[in-house]
Amino acid sequence: MGLRKIIAEAYTMITQKRVPPAADRNKSFIYKILKKLLPNEKNLLALEIASGSGLHVGYLANKFPNITWTPSDIDQEQWPSLLAYKADHKNINDPVNIDVSTFYKDWEVKFEPGSFHLILNINMIHITPWQTTQGLFRNGGALLHKDGILVTYGPYSKNQQLTPDSNVEFNKRLQAENPAWGIRDINDLSDESREYGLYLAEEYELPANNKILIFRRNNCLG
Repeated sequence: MGLRKIIAEAYTMITQKRVPPAADRNKSFIYKILKKLLPNEKNLLALEIASGSGLHVGYLANKFPNITWTPSDIDQEQWPSLLAYKADHKNINDPVNIDVSTFYKDWEVKFEPGSFHLILNINMIHITPWQTTQGLFRNGGALLHKDGILVTYGPYSKNQQLTPDSNVEFNKRLQAENPAWGIRDINDLSDESREYGLYLAEEYELPANNKILIFRRNNCLG
């Protein structure tokens, strides 16, 4: 392959990488929380649900070389960007097509139960119907390793109180766009997770009025 063709292909790959401003701003904050929670002395498997552009998985793959990441998105228009980020890292698998509202046994790609140490979901819950969140917990309860964690990031209310005013206005815009969307309440998420053998273990406040929620397996259930 000639040098000119190599340069042209490299440029095409670079320009396919999408850099959403919100994802670019929050990536380091998400990393700092995951660094506290994930062991770095052994090889781990991670599944990202609703990867979007792939910016997060690209950034985190560099920070956690001991983790093999599988990105996913139901919107295949995201895949050129996902593949561009994947091209930079040996520890990112090809993206897979996952509709998380369906059960994992019906997905095109096959995973073993209990195989993932981390399931990561960023900025999805408030822009999808409630059934999608139910599917996230249902599949998380099945696919998480006994010591694994399900990590969600986004805006949430608590005790049916949504603050600050900017989140209230954001929620109004979401529901005007789609009545099935909206910022979810942490208590409702906690209750739903228990239906699938998980429990809300930790909450972290992050900038821009967002939070990280950590769900773990309730191994007492067997």
